[in-house]
Amino acid sequence: MGIFFLFLGTVQTQAQFYNKEIKGDILVERNSEFYTFGATATNVTPVDYNLRYEFSVFSTDKQGNVKKTSQGDLFFLKGNERKILSTVTINYSLEGKITLLLLIYDSDDKPIGKDRIELGEGGKSIIDVNRGRPKTPVSQDLAASEDGAEIDGLVLQKTLTKSGRDFYRYFYNEYYNRQIRSPQPILIKEVPGRRRNTLITVEVGEQIVWQFFAQPRKDFLTNMSNIALQRTLGHLNRLSQQNEQFIRY
Repeated sequence: MGIFFLFLGTVQTQAQFYNKEIKGDILVERNSEFYTFGATATNVTPVDYNLRYEFSVFSTDKQGNVKKTSQGDLFFLKGNERKILSTVTINYSLEGKITLLLLIYDSDDKPIGKDRIELGEGGKSIIDVNRGRPKTPVSQDLAASEDGAEIDGLVLQKTLTKSGRDFYRYFYNEYYNRQIRSPQPILIKEVPGRRRNTLITVEVGEQIVWQFFAQPRKDFLTNMSNIALQRTLGHLNRLSQQNEQFIRY
């Protein structure tokens, strides 16, 4: 009996190391013909990582035969960065049990991030698509919804100049391409600043995560959008960790 409890405790301790520094997520999107599953990695620390991933699909037919297909590669993940690694599509008509498994390994080839989805009825399974985010961009208008409720996750803008609008466009395009999810609205706001310059701020909820005086140069604005996105991701990761601690206690 003592050996059993010792073994169980060891397994639980090892399991706790997954998704701490590097989180593995399988995002789900749905269209009229098939599901798309996207393997993603999120660095919840400010430290850069050299990593490797393996995204596997196990298909079981009616006779119980299992077929495995895998995608994998080395990749580099900057601090507070989120990256889409690869995607798999599954048609609704596909039958048999299907299991998708994402494993992320560190430079010592130790698994540190993972996610798993099991489709008991193949393509006919009902899947929680809220694991991912829809392909169609949400409305970018600042107006509230008709019932007065605030919609989470929007990237909003209140800009004054072309530089402000260009910065918003660079930021939003990268935010959308990385499929980032925010539990709070993100506001890009531009106000008159010193001399002829304007001050641009990026706020998550009511928290300012980055601000700078605008310049019209494209290289400057794209660099500012990259920095602002990293600051935003860092803030969102801290919020996520705080929520996990609150739920745990």
